[in-house]
Amino acid sequence: MHLRNILSVSLRGLTGNKMRSSLTMLGVIIGVASVIALVSIGEGARKEIVDNFESMGTNILQLSMNRWDARFTSEQVDELKERVPDMEMAMPTVWWGGEVVYEGKTRYASAQGVTEIFPDIRNHDLYLGRFFTAVEVEICRPVAVIGWQVMQDMFAGRNPVGKSLTINQRPYEIVGVLEEKGQNLGDGVDQMVLVPLTVAQRDRGTNRVDQVYLKAKDKDSVPVVELMVKRIFEARYGPDAVWIWTQQAMIDQMQESSRTMTLMLGAIAGVSLLVGGIGVMNIMLVAVAERTREIGLRMAVGAKRYQVMFQFLMESALLCSIGGVLGVLGGIGASQVVRRMGTKTWIAPMSIGVAFGFAILVGFVFGIYPAFRASRLQPADALRSE
Repeated sequence: MHLRNILSVSLRGLTGNKMRSSLTMLGVIIGVASVIALVSIGEGARKEIVDNFESMGTNILQLSMNRWDARFTSEQVDELKERVPDMEMAMPTVWWGGEVVYEGKTRYASAQGVTEIFPDIRNHDLYLGRFFTAVEVEICRPVAVIGWQVMQDMFAGRNPVGKSLTINQRPYEIVGVLEEKGQNLGDGVDQMVLVPLTVAQRDRGTNRVDQVYLKAKDKDSVPVVELMVKRIFEARYGPDAVWIWTQQAMIDQMQESSRTMTLMLGAIAGVSLLVGGIGVMNIMLVAVAERTREIGLRMAVGAKRYQVMFQFLMESALLCSIGGVLGVLGGIGASQVVRRMGTKTWIAPMSIGVAFGFAILVGFVFGIYPAFRASRLQPADALRSE
């Protein structure tokens, strides 16, 4: 029997009971669609996080102390600028929090003391107004740049530039609003209030800083800067005194975490595809039982056992292939619906290929046993069956 004839017989077998074939195919469709949709959500989240981190620059390093007895000072940061030639800029920061009040509205916000180079070293654009200047940092002027979410909460989205708010009962003039960054970056800048470093140090009564952001000349200079900075501080405070985290390390870590999440989502969806495969095997066993006389007749007129086996295997594979195609279309459609709802998705061509290929594999694997049973029927016994 030629392949064309086997395909023709297989299609007639599937269309002989359209309702049963459609319901069986539905399990495969749901499984494939689930794999594509869930993986696209995971990949979309991964790409969004990575893109956000990369937008901040892959030549950024964060520096902090590992020990309580070792602390940075502004003078030490200035020293770094002189001793590390591959470092383009360094920005000390001071963290503290407090009660932010504006016209009776109160909220707790994290505040950060930074210098005038914050927009450059952290790659944050301004939504409104301006950033404070080097002179304002030097003279310790009480000005503030607020995050986008702070503007929404305290000013209902209205322009706050020129207005004053209080932080821990100290008044600050708002000079700018940062562009919205979203919550995927981890530093929560949308929820923060930025003030001049000197103002924060004055309020805390110390010239120490909590963390330093370093910007290497380029991505290739990052390892050199990291090594030199580590040697400088370990020579002063001893081994393992300093902790350095590069932006690229953060990106790699986020990619690994997101990739694991995507694999878990794909595995969960893959279970439904396996369940669909069990349904295919069950239906194919029913088909073999119903078509016993047909099998006996074909074998009586010369059909070989391998041909009978191949026919039923082909029916199972066709069932899963058609379901796989419809599942791919359904998964793409579901991904687009999720995107329209505000969640970023990204459909990787590989996920489509893997889902469709797995559907075909399920068809063959779960079709082997029914096909084998069909091929082992004795022609005389099959012809006598009702």
